[in-house]
Amino acid sequence: MATRPLARKTALASAAKEKDVAEAEFLQMVVDRFTSLDELASIRTRWTELYEADVEANLFLSWEWVSACAAQERQWLVLGARENNSPYVAFLALRFDRFPWLGPAVSRRLLLGLSPRGDFTGVLGAAGAEGRFIPAFARAIEALEWDSFVLNNCADRRVAALVSEFMPDRYRLVSGDATPCPYAELPATWEEYLSTRGSSSRRTIRSHLRKLESLPGYYLHFPASNEAEGAVETLLRVHSSRWKKDLRTWQDAFGGVLARCYALGRFRVAVMYQGETVVAAQGFFIEPARRTIIAYMIGHNPDYAKFSPGMMLGCASIRRAIEEGYRLYNFSLGDQAYKMSLATGVSYVTNATVWRRSFRAAAVNAGRRGFVAAKRLGRKLLRSRG
Repeated sequence: MATRPLARKTALASAAKEKDVAEAEFLQMVVDRFTSLDELASIRTRWTELYEADVEANLFLSWEWVSACAAQERQWLVLGARENNSPYVAFLALRFDRFPWLGPAVSRRLLLGLSPRGDFTGVLGAAGAEGRFIPAFARAIEALEWDSFVLNNCADRRVAALVSEFMPDRYRLVSGDATPCPYAELPATWEEYLSTRGSSSRRTIRSHLRKLESLPGYYLHFPASNEAEGAVETLLRVHSSRWKKDLRTWQDAFGGVLARCYALGRFRVAVMYQGETVVAAQGFFIEPARRTIIAYMIGHNPDYAKFSPGMMLGCASIRRAIEEGYRLYNFSLGDQAYKMSLATGVSYVTNATVWRRSFRAAAVNAGRRGFVAAKRLGRKLLRSRG
């Protein structure tokens, strides 16, 4: 019995020592800022090393994606955490969004991820070093000028640890709904994959694919990397036409980033043709080392609607992925019916916003709510007049 208090004291002393060691290690962390393409290029090798070793990293943390976005985005920032002169143990990509862009800022937002075009966000870091670089990143973020810190589409458990560093007495956390992300685990053969679908779905897929592939002049084309610009142009043209979007706007927003990723081997386009006519086009990101594909953008020619060309192109892409040895097909954000009909499972990404507890942030938040309410009222009035 007499040994229990001693054991307890020993355990407490050990825990206190571990806490002191962790705090000492955190205090030794240095966080550097990278704000130019030249500075970003200087850490390419280390970035790639961390990405390849990080099991939680997603494609939108790859060097190819980050460098492509940095070449196009305006206000971005990359934080790098290291211990004195040691190699970096983590990187965090951020961007600023303010309104208006010129003059005094009314709204100042800090956002996770280097571009709004990325479907997933997260932290890039060495395993086992989270207890050191997460607090260091939080303190560096606190020192930046922002009213709200937006953390959307988080596919990384370490983001929750980052959020927990912002104390409730100074910050307010607003959590959003989780976003579903369907995926398909790919077996060794196309027939094995089809066997995971219901009998009705199997018949529909086989029937529609057979009808499409029997059209005169039909062929499925996967443009090579030296055809990047033309392939991306075709994709954007079909997609913007299908969804009634302005092509020039989509070219400005996506063209440069996707073409750069294509040329670097991270993006591909699949196009269904009948002769010279585009039936459907799909863009997807690829991670060869992880045997993963992320579907990104798709559009089809409405003249071929009876064949369900968008869904069939997705099926053809899955079949091609299986043939090339890929093991996971991620349908990305959203649980649309066609995705769910092809998926074997669903994961979720989280969404949240951290607000500073300040008069300025409260005023900005109230102004945003009023603006959104005014827009809703305006739309309602227009509908009633129509």
